[in-house]
Amino acid sequence: MMLHAVVAEGQETLRDAAAGTQASLASPAGEKVLDTLDKNDTEDVFLDEFMNYQMKLLKNWKLRVFTSGTWRHDSNVFLRNTNVQSDVMWSVSPGFQYSYGDEDAKLQVLADYNAQFNFYDKFSQQNSLNQFLRLSVNYRMQKTTFKLSGLFHQVTGGDLDVGGQAARVQFSPQLQVMYELSEKVRVGLNGQLQQTHYSALISSITYRFGLFADYSFSPRFRLGVQFNEMLQQVDKSGGQSGQDYLVRLEYEASKKLSVSGSGGVHILHTASAGDATLPLGTLSFKYAAGPKTTFYANVYARAQNSPSLGGQYYQSQGVLLGAQQQLGSKVTVGADFGYDFSAYHSYIAGVSGTRRDQVRFMRPWVKYALQRHLSLEVFYQHTSNNSTGTGAQPFSRDLLGAGITGSW
Repeated sequence: MMLHAVVAEGQETLRDAAAGTQASLASPAGEKVLDTLDKNDTEDVFLDEFMNYQMKLLKNWKLRVFTSGTWRHDSNVFLRNTNVQSDVMWSVSPGFQYSYGDEDAKLQVLADYNAQFNFYDKFSQQNSLNQFLRLSVNYRMQKTTFKLSGLFHQVTGGDLDVGGQAARVQFSPQLQVMYELSEKVRVGLNGQLQQTHYSALISSITYRFGLFADYSFSPRFRLGVQFNEMLQQVDKSGGQSGQDYLVRLEYEASKKLSVSGSGGVHILHTASAGDATLPLGTLSFKYAAGPKTTFYANVYARAQNSPSLGGQYYQSQGVLLGAQQQLGSKVTVGADFGYDFSAYHSYIAGVSGTRRDQVRFMRPWVKYALQRHLSLEVFYQHTSNNSTGTGAQPFSRDLLGAGITGSW
C-alpha cells in the first residue's frame, strides 16, 4: 500500500526516535530486526515448523506474544543544557502481535501492542506506563478496498520541543477507500484525524480529507497524485486550514531495491499571520544487499504544532538512515543515523518564531539469539540538539541500555 502523505505508517521521524521513548530495546528505528536464528540449527525447529503447518490447515491467523526486561542509563533525563541529571531506568514491556489473513485475503487484520512499565532509581516521580498500539483492517472486494488503520500512543518521556519530560496522548485513525477503475488505474478517498493531547501544555487536532489517483506504468512502477483539504484547531491559536498537493510513488526497481512514498507542498492558511507554502511528504528507500544485509532510509518533511510555545508551529525536514547485518546464525548488528532541521513559525500576527533546532542522532545496536524464543539486546544512543532562538532547548544526551526479550 502507498504510504500516507503526512505520516508514513510504522515510521518514526528523527525527532521521535531521538527522544528515546521507545529506545529501551535495541530495535532499529527504521526496520524490523532480521531473524537471527539459523533454521537448520536444531531439531526443535523442524517440529515447530511441522506443527505450524498443521495449524495453518485449520486457521489463517497468527499470534505472537512477547515480554522484555530492560536496563538503561540516561545521562540527561530532563533534556537540559544546565543542571544535567542522570538516572537509571528499569522497564518491563509485555505485548503481542496478531494477524488474520494475508495480502490476498478478503479480510486482513493486523494488530501490534505493547505496554512499557518504567521505573527510575532516583526520580521515582517520573515512573510511568507507556502504551503503543497500531491497528490495520483491510476489507477487499472485487474492485473496491476499504482500509481502516491508526495508532494510539500514551507516553510520558522526553520531548524535544518541550525540552524535558512530558505526558502526551497521540491518536491517529485513518480511513481509505480505493477503487480499481482498470488494470492500470485506481482512485480513492482518504480521511484522517490526528489528535495530540499534552497534559498542561498546548494540544491540537487536525483533520485531513482527500482524494487520489494512481496509474500503473508496470507491475513494479506506480505513479499518482493526491489532494487533501486540512482543518486544524490548536489551543491558544484558534483554527487554521490548508491544502496538500502531492505526487505519489511506488517503485520496486528489483527484488532488492524499493522506493515508496509521496511528496509535494502544503499551503497553510494561518489564523492571522498570512499564508505559508511548506514542503510535505515522506519517501522511504529499502535496499536488501543480500539475504542478511539491509539498508534503509526515510526522508520526510512536515509541519507540527508546538506544544510549548503558544501560537507557534515548527517545520521539520529530516533524514533517518539505517543498516543491519546478520553475523552467523545468532547475531545481528545495526545502526541508525539521522539529522533533522526544524524552523519555528507563527500562526498569529505579532508573535515571533525565531527558534531553530538542529538535531543529530545515532544509535548502534546488537542482538544475540540465546535460543529460539529468547534474545539479548544491547544499544547505545547519542542525541544532540543545537537549538537557538526564543524558547530554545539545546541539550546533549547519551543512553546506554541492555535488555532480554522472550517471544512465543
